[in-house]
Amino acid sequence: MELQLKKRDLYLHQLIAYRDTPLIKVITGIRRCGKSMLLELWKQELLSSGVSMKNIIHINFESMQFDNIRDYRALYFLVEKQLQTTRTYLMLDEIQQVVDWQKAVNALMVDKDIDIYITGSNDNLLSSELSTLITGRYVEIKMFPLSFKEFLDFQELEKGLSQQENFDSYIKYGSMPAVSSLPLDGQVIANFLQGIYNTVILKDVIQRNVVKDIMLLESVLHFLMQNIGTLFSSKKISEACSIGSRKTNLEAVEEYLYMFEQAFVIYKAAQFDIKKNQINPNLEKYYIVDTGIWHAILGYHTLTTSILIENIVYLELLRRNFEVFVGKLESKEITFIANRHDLQMYVQIIATCKDEPLLVEKLASLRDVNGTSKKLILTLDCEELPAIEGVEVKNVLDFILE
Repeated sequence: MELQLKKRDLYLHQLIAYRDTPLIKVITGIRRCGKSMLLELWKQELLSSGVSMKNIIHINFESMQFDNIRDYRALYFLVEKQLQTTRTYLMLDEIQQVVDWQKAVNALMVDKDIDIYITGSNDNLLSSELSTLITGRYVEIKMFPLSFKEFLDFQELEKGLSQQENFDSYIKYGSMPAVSSLPLDGQVIANFLQGIYNTVILKDVIQRNVVKDIMLLESVLHFLMQNIGTLFSSKKISEACSIGSRKTNLEAVEEYLYMFEQAFVIYKAAQFDIKKNQINPNLEKYYIVDTGIWHAILGYHTLTTSILIENIVYLELLRRNFEVFVGKLESKEITFIANRHDLQMYVQIIATCKDEPLLVEKLASLRDVNGTSKKLILTLDCEELPAIEGVEVKNVLDFILE
C-alpha cells in the first residue's frame, strides 16, 4: 500500500467533525509529520462523500506549479478563478510561503461560500499567532508524528516479532511517517532524520528568527536532548550552556526555548504544585517530538530507554487532547498530571513493579492525592497486574495501544 493511502484516523475524525462549520481548519505540526498526506486523505474523504473534484481546490506552495504565488493578492485571485457556484473546499498546504496569506484567507471567508483548510510548519501557525492573523474563528488541529498504533499500521514489520520488539523499533527509529518507506537500517534512517532536523533548525528556527548566536542555540538544544524528562529552570539551562568564561545570556536562552517550541521540535511540561494548587513558572521538563530524531542526533544506544518511554507517553497524552503537567506533592513527584474536559489522571511511570522500593515510593505519592481522579501506574512488566491500593497498574504498550 502506498504511503499516502495510510489512514490517520485520529485527525481525519477531527476534520469530519469540523466540516462545513464557519471555522478555518488550521493543521499544525513539525515538518514531515504527515500534514500534506492528511490533506490528500481529506480530499479522498470529500470525494467519497459525493463532493465533485471541481469543488475541491488543493494548492501546495512547495510545488513548483505554484511558485509564482507569493503574495496574498495572487492567492486570492487564483482561488477566485476556480470557485464554483456551490460550496468549494479549499486546501492550502505550507501556507507560510505566501506573504500576508491571512489577508487572502480572511477575505475568502467573508466573500465566498468556502470551507478552508490550511497547514504550516512554523510559528506563523501557532495559537499565539493565529488569533491576530485570522480575524474570523478558527480551530487548530495539532498533528504529531505517528503513534505506536499508527507505526504498526505504517511499517512493514518482520513477521513473528513480539509487540515489545516492535516497540523497541518504534523507540529506536521513531515516528516520522516517511521512515516506513525506508529499510529498518540505523544509518539510513539516521541520515534521513538528521536531514529533517537540520531543515527544521535552519529554516524554522535560524532563518525564521534571524538567529545570530547559532553556537549557543545548538548548545541549548543539545542540552535539552541530553536531558529530556529532567526538571530544571531556564536559568539552569543558561548556566549549563556557558562556555568557559563566556557567560550565557539568560534572555537569549529563553528566546531559543520559545523558538524550539514554535518549530514543534520540543514540548514543555510545567510543574504543577498540587498542595498549593498552582503552576510553578520556573521549573519544567522538556520532551522531544520524535525519539528517532533523538537517536539520530545523539546516537543509537539504550542507556535512557525508560526516559524515552516517558517521552512517548507524554506525546501520547497530548495526542489524546490532555493538558499535561509534571506533578509535585511536597517532596514527592508524580510523572504526569493529565487534564482533559472529561477526565483527570495522575500517572506514574516505572520500569518494573518488581523494584519494590521504587513502587512503594510511586504509590505513596498517588495515595496522598485527594479526590476521585484516576490514578495509574504504567510499567514495562508484561504480566497482567491487579490494582494496588486502588491504583490501576497497566503495561505501557497496552496503554498507548488503547
